[in-house]
Amino acid sequence: MAVARLADPALAAGWLEALWERRSRRSYDGIALGAEALEALAQHCETFRPFDTARVVLIPSAPQALFLGILGSYGGVSNAPSALAFIGRAGEAGVDAAIGYTGEAAVLEASRLGLATCWIGGLFDPAQGTRLAGARSGERLFAVSPLGHAVDRISMKERVVFGLGRPKRRKDVAEFAPGSDEWPTWARAAAAAVQVAPSAMHRQPWKLRLEEGALVIGCEGLKTPKVSRRLDCGIAMLHAELGALGEGVEGDWELLDGDDVGRFAPR
Repeated sequence: MAVARLADPALAAGWLEALWERRSRRSYDGIALGAEALEALAQHCETFRPFDTARVVLIPSAPQALFLGILGSYGGVSNAPSALAFIGRAGEAGVDAAIGYTGEAAVLEASRLGLATCWIGGLFDPAQGTRLAGARSGERLFAVSPLGHAVDRISMKERVVFGLGRPKRRKDVAEFAPGSDEWPTWARAAAAAVQVAPSAMHRQPWKLRLEEGALVIGCEGLKTPKVSRRLDCGIAMLHAELGALGEGVEGDWELLDGDDVGRFAPR
């Protein structure tokens, strides 16, 4: 299966810039988003569907009850006016990676528009989210993200529960992409972009290798019950592609089976 081209170079450049600056936020100011921002995101969600198994739905008005905390509201999202819902066809081959790739594009588009987000794979109400997103027969809600303007200061909840306000430990590129110091420039740039990709519990489960001129992303390490490693690696796939595009290299993805998730072949 090949991914549709990121046809708008200016848009891809904006996403590449956003991925370096974005950070997950869970405390919001509660102010409803303007019509222009909502329209732009709705248009993105309708038009950017590189896989037929995955889609993103904008929820313009998100009730607080959509987001469940560790103990009720404690540890959860607060005051987010809107949300993104990441939906896929349950049981389809490659759907987790497709969700990660497609969903991260919406997250980066939101960041490009100056909005805050946070991938949430477990602490949400699936029944309510499914209803709000209008999931169809055979579809499942894999994850959600709050959407809005984050409060200016990182809240105590975010500091204590989620460790915001201090640097997170990122794996060295050499750890997940051994030998990459000898890769071509585009592949090194792809690996650097993967290094800052978000993942469940910050586990960073990706493993990269260069094989016959193509970049292969596989998964390894900690498994969690709510979010598959393949979804995380789907997020990493988009980051890798954007990194390569930053060096002028376009390509296509093929979804793989087993511990390998995707293969990016430059054109």
